[in-house]
Amino acid sequence: MAVELIRDFTGRGETSTQALRGGLGMDTPAATGPGQPSFGDLLKDFGSDVNNLQFKASNSIDMLVTGQSTDVHQVMVAVEEAGIALDLMLEIRNRVLEGYQELIRMQV
Repeated sequence: MAVELIRDFTGRGETSTQALRGGLGMDTPAATGPGQPSFGDLLKDFGSDVNNLQFKASNSIDMLVTGQSTDVHQVMVAVEEAGIALDLMLEIRNRVLEGYQELIRMQV
């Protein structure tokens, strides 16, 4: 799951440089081997995970409103988790766009 790889960066998992490089497949120049996910695949998986978290939060809100669930705490946890994942995805997008714009401004 791509969210689990992102959690390694946030300090919830292994935080050593070697563990991060090994987890993302960056320890060799040809990092996109048959067993290694590419950066694009990682972003697609992360986007899918964020989408699933949004659906889970929406479903838990619907269940609370219709009376099928009475656990407000679990609903709030699901909503906050989805919100944080979306904020992280937007921040990653902004950083990638900033890097792209910096490359465009470079003079050859």
